[in-house]
Amino acid sequence: MLTGVLFALLSAVLLGVYALPSKYTKGFAWENTWGGFFFFGMFVIPLIVTFSLVNDLWGIYAQISGWVFPTMFALSFCWGIGNMLWGYSINSIGMALAFSLFLGVITSIDTILPLILVPEGQESVIGTKVGNVMLMGIATIVFGIALNGYAGILRDKSKGSGDVAKDTKTIRQGILFCVLGAICAAGFNLSYHTGNNLGRIGEVAELQFGNEPWIARLAVLLPIFMGATLSTMIFYSYRLTKNKTWGNFKKVGATTAIILVILMAVFHDAALVIYGLAAYHLGELGTSVGFAILETGAIMVATVNGILTKEWKGASKKSKLLLGVSLAILIIGVLIIASGNYMKINEATTVIALSQ
Repeated sequence: MLTGVLFALLSAVLLGVYALPSKYTKGFAWENTWGGFFFFGMFVIPLIVTFSLVNDLWGIYAQISGWVFPTMFALSFCWGIGNMLWGYSINSIGMALAFSLFLGVITSIDTILPLILVPEGQESVIGTKVGNVMLMGIATIVFGIALNGYAGILRDKSKGSGDVAKDTKTIRQGILFCVLGAICAAGFNLSYHTGNNLGRIGEVAELQFGNEPWIARLAVLLPIFMGATLSTMIFYSYRLTKNKTWGNFKKVGATTAIILVILMAVFHDAALVIYGLAAYHLGELGTSVGFAILETGAIMVATVNGILTKEWKGASKKSKLLLGVSLAILIIGVLIIASGNYMKINEATTVIALSQ
C-alpha cells in the first residue's frame, strides 16, 4: 500500500505544477496555450511514448473484449468536453468557485463509482465497515475542497477582484456549465477504471506480453488520450479560427512559449502514468483511493504554487486562515481513506490466513 500511496503523491505533485508554465507563455492567447497543451499532451507524446515502449500493442488490444474500447473512447471524449466546459465557467463564476465545484464533483463521482463498479467475481465494499470509512474520507475531502474554494472567493473579494456586478443568470449558467463539465470530466477516471480494472488491459499487457507495470499502463492510457484528443482539437481549432490567433504560433518568442507548453504536457502525462502505477500498487481500490489522493494532493500543490507566485498577496487574514484549515481537512480526508485501505488489506490477509 505504501508504494501506491507514494506514487499517488508523486503524481499529485506533477499534476499540481503542470499548469504553472502557462503563466509565462507570453504572446499566446488562452487557446494557443491550452490548444497546444492538449495537442502535445493528448496526441503527440502519448502516441510516441506508447508505440516506442509497449511490446506488441496491437496484440494486447486484440485480447480485449470488444465493448471495452468504445466505452473508454466515449468516456474520454466526455473528459475532453468537461475540461472545455470548465474553462468556460471560469469566465462566468471565477477561478476559485469554478475550481472547488469542478474538483468537488469529480472527486465525488470518481472515487465512489469505482467502489461500486467492481470486476466480476469481486464484492463491492459499499455497505461494509471499510466502505463506510472510505465514504467518510471522501466526504471529508469534498468538504475540504469546498472550503478551499470559499477561501479563494474571500481572497478575490478582499483583493477587490471579485466581480459582484455579474447578473444572476450569468452566474447560474456558469455554475451549471461547471457542474456539467465536472460530470463529463469524471470520464477520465471512469475510462481508466473500465480499461484497467474491468477490461484488464494493463494485466494483459503485463502478464501475457511481458511489459513492466508502468509501461503496461501506457496501453490503458492511449485510448483515453485519443478520445479526449478528438473533442479538444475540434474545440480549440474553432477557437483559434474564430479569434484569428493561429498566427501567434509564428510570432517572435513563440518558440519559448511552445517549449513551455510541451513542458506542461510532459508533466501532465507523467502524472497520469504515475497515477496508473499508484492504482496498480493499491490494487482493487486503486481508482478510488489513488484518485482521491491524486486530486487532494494536486489541490495542495496548486495552492502552494499560488502562494509562491503571490496569488495570495494582499488577501485577508480570514481567507488565509480558511485556506490553512481547508488544507488540513484535505490531509485528514486522505488519512481516513488510507486507514480504510489498510483495513481492507488486513481483512484480505485474515481471510487468506484462515483459508490455509
